[in-house]
Amino acid sequence: MDFREVLLVLHILLAIIWAGGVLFIGWGVFPAFRKMAFVQQRTFLQALMQWSHKFLTAAGGGVVITGVLLGTVFGPISQWQDMITTRYGLIWITALVIGIVTLLWGTVVGFRQSARLFSKVTLWKQADAGNTKPLTKALAAVVLLESAEGVGFAALVVLMVLF
Repeated sequence: MDFREVLLVLHILLAIIWAGGVLFIGWGVFPAFRKMAFVQQRTFLQALMQWSHKFLTAAGGGVVITGVLLGTVFGPISQWQDMITTRYGLIWITALVIGIVTLLWGTVVGFRQSARLFSKVTLWKQADAGNTKPLTKALAAVVLLESAEGVGFAALVVLMVLF
C-alpha cells in the first residue's frame, strides 16, 4: 500500500468520525437525552458539546487537509488551471468549499448558538417548572441551525460519488 492509499484511508476514517459523530449526536444522543429532567439535559449537553467540539473539529480539519493533499500533492491537480478546466478539479474545488463551509458552520455558528442556549440557565429551570415552550422553541432553532451540517455532509457524499 502506497502513501496515497494510506492518506485516502485516513481521509475516509476522519470523515466517518466527523460526519458520524455529528449525526450520532443529532440523531442518537439528542432524542435520548429528552428522557432526563431539563436541568440535567442542560448539564449533560453542555459537557457533551465541550468534549466533542474539539474532537469533531479536529476530525473535520483532518478531512479538509487530507482532501487537499489527495487532490493536489498526491492527486491530479498540479496547477491552478486544473481546478477550473477539468471535471475532477471542478468537483474537487466544490467539495473543498463545501467541506470548509460545513466545518466552519459547525465550529463557529452551530457551536456558539448551542453554547448560548446552554448558558441560559433560567430557560432550563422554567422548563423544569412546567413552562417548556420557550426552551422547546430555542431547541428547535438550534436543531434547524445545526441541520445545515447534515446538508453539507450529504452534498459532500454526492460529490464523492461523482468522482
